[in-house]
Amino acid sequence: MTAILQAKGLTQQYGTHTVLDGLDLTLDRGQIVVVLGENGAGKSTLLRTLACELPLDARAGQLEIADVNAVQNPEQAAEHLIHVAQHPPLAPALTPQEHIDALVAFRRLNAAETQTRTAQVAQALRIEGVLGRPVRALSGGTAHKVALMLAFLSQTPLVLLDEPHAGLDVRSALALRRLIQQSRDAGTAFVLASHLAEATLAIADRALVLARDHQRPVLLERVRIGQLGDVLARHSVACGMAFGHRLGPVLVQREGVAVYHLLQVGADVVEVDLGGN
Repeated sequence: MTAILQAKGLTQQYGTHTVLDGLDLTLDRGQIVVVLGENGAGKSTLLRTLACELPLDARAGQLEIADVNAVQNPEQAAEHLIHVAQHPPLAPALTPQEHIDALVAFRRLNAAETQTRTAQVAQALRIEGVLGRPVRALSGGTAHKVALMLAFLSQTPLVLLDEPHAGLDVRSALALRRLIQQSRDAGTAFVLASHLAEATLAIADRALVLARDHQRPVLLERVRIGQLGDVLARHSVACGMAFGHRLGPVLVQREGVAVYHLLQVGADVVEVDLGGN
């Protein structure tokens, strides 16, 4: 596989407060990584950093997006991704269709192909009837679906979704899952930041658990499903106990694999390899 994202030693601070501390991450095309952690653990900061929305310098680590050095050329790197934040900055006076037209122009997309794809995605998310209404007239959940739709229309090789299930009903959440899987099968890579392990781990290739207290867990061991929660808790990973009882049932459903590798990634992240053998 070809790496679409390579991060090494990423560090972000707000004043004297360190949010990310030496994070390493490599993501290949067609892979899905889920970022888990409690509120304040740094999930949104990580996505904003990967999206080139927060400044980086040589002291803050290395970041490449589609072989573009994002530290030196953040605008060029950002052309290869789209980021849907928790509160997407949609223009209140514009309609979803006008946002789509702007996306076509900005991303230089094929208008006819985008129109066909729009009909498919809008129907899946059940928003085909609101494309002509101003965003200000939409509910928060519907506006969130519009932002998700734009991500799937962007045709970028990397998609970053922050709390993608926020405000979604069960049917829409299932539709989102199918859209992610279809895009993944076509080669799109995803980083999904969420506090809902159940909703994201079933489709993930890997999971990163952010530790809020920035301790340095060393999980270089093979761990059985029933032990996963205990191991996370033993190494003081934030939310280890909370995620422990959630991870087990979800992981068991992933093609019946009973053993998973836990690897250290960077200084404050634990990687759970969901492709264990």
